[in-house]
Amino acid sequence: MFILIVGGGKVGSYLTRALINQGHEVVVIEKVERKAKMLERLIDRQVTVVGDGCDPTVLDAAGVSRADVVVADTGDDEDNLVVVLLSKKKSKARCIARVNNPANKLIFNSIDTDDPVIVISSTELILDVLNEHVNASKYRSMLETMHLFGKGDMQLVKVAIPERSPVDGKRLSEIDFPRNSVVVAVDRPQSDLEIPTGDTTLHAGDAMIVIVKNGAGERIRSILGA
Repeated sequence: MFILIVGGGKVGSYLTRALINQGHEVVVIEKVERKAKMLERLIDRQVTVVGDGCDPTVLDAAGVSRADVVVADTGDDEDNLVVVLLSKKKSKARCIARVNNPANKLIFNSIDTDDPVIVISSTELILDVLNEHVNASKYRSMLETMHLFGKGDMQLVKVAIPERSPVDGKRLSEIDFPRNSVVVAVDRPQSDLEIPTGDTTLHAGDAMIVIVKNGAGERIRSILGA
């Protein structure tokens, strides 16, 4: 099995060594060259591609199109989200993502209902252990509060920009999006997923991928004329 790991930190390094010992083919994308060299010294094998896993060309160079599994294991939830979105578009790989903030699990869970992303939250794993082994009443209210942190009315939506949309030809910075929304990617026909900036220009036929909260999705559809 070919496994592509994005993020060569401690978790990625130990995971790489374990997978190679099991006989799997592994490639690791790591943006910091020093960390990439440390990983290769650790396992005594050349397995890294130095670059940004959020860059489509870097993913292509690492072989994402033939990957059986893609593991998004950076320390940044936003980067892991982009890695998963790009991998879903470029391959049929099963995606696994590490989530640092439990509140972001809902976003990853809404990416693909047919082939869900496997989401690993270390915070929730620790909470599960505490819930299982700690019964003292003084901890109960604390645990309930921490669990609530992982809940919220957040979702990931994909909205197409129709013909004659009022935003056709406009830059993102010129559009008055709701405050409780973040544009994470622009999906253009026959092109790679683009990670936008304020200068990114939208065109009819594009689709925006947006994190929304508290009903902002309908407001965005109205703005786009969708």
